[in-house]
Amino acid sequence: MSVAEQQEPVVVPPVPGGIERARRPTGPVLGLVVVVVCLLVGQTATLLVLFPLLGVPPGAVRRPMGISAQLATLFSFLGASALLALWILLKERRPFGSVGFFPARRIGARLVLGALAGLVALSLPVGVNILSGQFDVGESARVAPALLALVGFAAQASTEEVLTRGYLLQLAHRKWGLAVAIPFQGVVFTALHGVNSDVSVIALVNIFLIAVVFAFWALTEGGLWGVCAFHAVWNWCQGNVYGIHVSGMDITATVLNVHGAPGSAALLTGGGFGIEGSLLTTAVLLVAAVLAFLVHRRRA
Repeated sequence: MSVAEQQEPVVVPPVPGGIERARRPTGPVLGLVVVVVCLLVGQTATLLVLFPLLGVPPGAVRRPMGISAQLATLFSFLGASALLALWILLKERRPFGSVGFFPARRIGARLVLGALAGLVALSLPVGVNILSGQFDVGESARVAPALLALVGFAAQASTEEVLTRGYLLQLAHRKWGLAVAIPFQGVVFTALHGVNSDVSVIALVNIFLIAVVFAFWALTEGGLWGVCAFHAVWNWCQGNVYGIHVSGMDITATVLNVHGAPGSAALLTGGGFGIEGSLLTTAVLLVAAVLAFLVHRRRA
């Protein structure tokens, strides 16, 4: 046996190399169409099942959302994941886990690191607003439903990561390279949030920035475990821990009730969109994007 034959095969990380396992890979333009269809059809079909199952009237998503409406909305993202999984398995003929979940090591550590990063990054702008008097803090103390909502946010956030940092980043990287793939997935992620209530220019800039942070994190890790945890905790802390709007979504099952103080500045609090529309969040995400890029470049 030769020395070359004795060497272990090189393991290609699923982000961005998972697409190389496809027998019939999809191009990035068609992939974008697939993602949009999965979201529209998958979520709608799942909501049609979950709304009557949980006793939620369809109009409940347009007003402050109770825990049942929130869970129905969040778990509806699983329908999009299911449709994408079918496309990957049947059309591309590769395992669904290749979008960013295997091969993987130290999964627990990556989940914990991502969750802590999400908690810290989100708490910084919230904390500054509280200390400066821009936010008032009240109590809601609905702990049990808030904890249940974390499961829902895990489903929602993981689906968004699979669709963008997993699937679209892979397709764009294979066709155009990394310099195009990162802004491509960022623009798509931002556009998907552009239809949310009370969206602003600052909010769109922040959503693009966090897409860049997540992209470099996923590339450095070689998978999606860390960014899924980061994304889920980021959303959950906004809505169900602090009681702030999540990308315009008003949630009632919260631990705290953090809201703008009289005379507060929407540029700092984010207004009706939530803390993601704050200039303080912009500053945090700019620093995070630079750090994520530097870590990625060092480990590349």
